[in-house]
Amino acid sequence: MTSLAKVVSAILHPLCMPLLTLSLLLAVDGYLAHRLGLFAYLFVLLTINTLAPALSLWILKRRGVISDWDIQTRAERPLPFLLVLAYYLMAYALVVNSTAVEVPLFYRNVLLALVVATGSAWVVTWKAKISMHMLAQGGILAVYLHVALTDQFWDMRWLSALLLSAGLVGWSRLHLGAHTAGEVYAGFVLGLASVWITLF
Repeated sequence: MTSLAKVVSAILHPLCMPLLTLSLLLAVDGYLAHRLGLFAYLFVLLTINTLAPALSLWILKRRGVISDWDIQTRAERPLPFLLVLAYYLMAYALVVNSTAVEVPLFYRNVLLALVVATGSAWVVTWKAKISMHMLAQGGILAVYLHVALTDQFWDMRWLSALLLSAGLVGWSRLHLGAHTAGEVYAGFVLGLASVWITLF
């Protein structure tokens, strides 16, 4: 079971969730499905914003600034969180000022939601530890809920999959001893609330 928990935590790592969210939008949002140029632009942008923070974390670990990939020690979290926040801010600024591709307001707001959620987590982490894995799960659920409410079309398969995903991630973090139940729930609620408020 420990191996399964590690696989779940790795596949659904917070740094991977923006790309997974974009893939979800391609599947559920007809607007994006008919504008593959926009999808390609956002895909490249988010791929860079997955690899660049991952490389930064690798450098921090090599230099002993963080002791593990999950950054389980709360005191080690502010700097990595700030770095990830900086990458997301640059991505948002690039999209807002883009002249190459017209990015609709909703997709700009999705990137802004990444900034708000990560920034909120950075503020919280100075006083308390929360699960970033669950923050990401709450965020992707909020994005789907926004699309479903806007389009007035609910696909219970996607909703069930997202809830199952959140449950699996929560279980994996608890099973691995990375977080307490309170930290898991707090991360999920903060992710859901911060993205929901930003999009609406």
